[in-house]
Amino acid sequence: ELSLRLMDVAARDLSQIAFAMASIGHTEERFFASLARASVARCERFAVEEILLLCSAFDKAGLVHVPLLEASAKLLKHQVSQVPGADLAKGLKSLATCCVRDLDLGKAVGEYLAEGPKGGLTSEEFCALAWTFVTLGFYHDQMFRAVFKALEDAPSMPGDTLCQLYEIHLALKAFRDDLYGKYELEDAAVQSLKAHYRKQRGGKLRDVKLDRSVEKVCKDIADSLQKVVSGSVSRQHQTELGMAVDIAVSKKGNKPIVFIEVDGSHSLMRTLDLNGTSQISRVRGAVLLKRY
Repeated sequence: ELSLRLMDVAARDLSQIAFAMASIGHTEERFFASLARASVARCERFAVEEILLLCSAFDKAGLVHVPLLEASAKLLKHQVSQVPGADLAKGLKSLATCCVRDLDLGKAVGEYLAEGPKGGLTSEEFCALAWTFVTLGFYHDQMFRAVFKALEDAPSMPGDTLCQLYEIHLALKAFRDDLYGKYELEDAAVQSLKAHYRKQRGGKLRDVKLDRSVEKVCKDIADSLQKVVSGSVSRQHQTELGMAVDIAVSKKGNKPIVFIEVDGSHSLMRTLDLNGTSQISRVRGAVLLKRY
């Protein structure tokens, strides 16, 4: 009955309903699709924090509705300087999680934060925001310089922030080396970040645990490969850079030559179509960044 009256529900209530449903595991696709359509149709009535709560509910449910994310990006784009820094970071994280890019939003945020954090943005949140930029393929020279400066001045940094900083370094080194070389982190700092990253994110210590079905698929693939390759096959392998992969194949006495990832609920989100059914699985942004 509620799904038939969604157009009459206030914007704030829509957000709270979605988050409550996702929190208790009620993620019926047709209901969430109806909720998203009702929200997109009245997106101009949402406050920024309300539409961000709605997007986080979809993330929690493992669902993607691209028009809803595009609506949130549009709302953020026109209020970049008015939105609290924490909300700006949350909005970009939602977009990065689902790999929904808005180039104008990226440009607006980069210019707004070119001289350093604003809107109450902490150095940790500033780093998290920069991480969304590399995940979405955005680059703003002055903003990245400001992020590095803010972290340099910070008295201490949480472990997750250090891991994000290492991934930012790797992405800039790989894709923007010509520009990044002018302010690249010193080698000693990179090695320290790498050691921390390997400890926190690699191998059996990695933070994403595979579900049983994916674990079984990984085991079957590894067992089959072991029968047909002349080298060694390892599971939950950690690459030289510190990235964790499901399976690695190596020649005897040599470095791995093939890496294999098996997708599952830990790496995929369901994309809702207009009829409310999930047709396409969308790879999470953090997973895509690692694979690039």
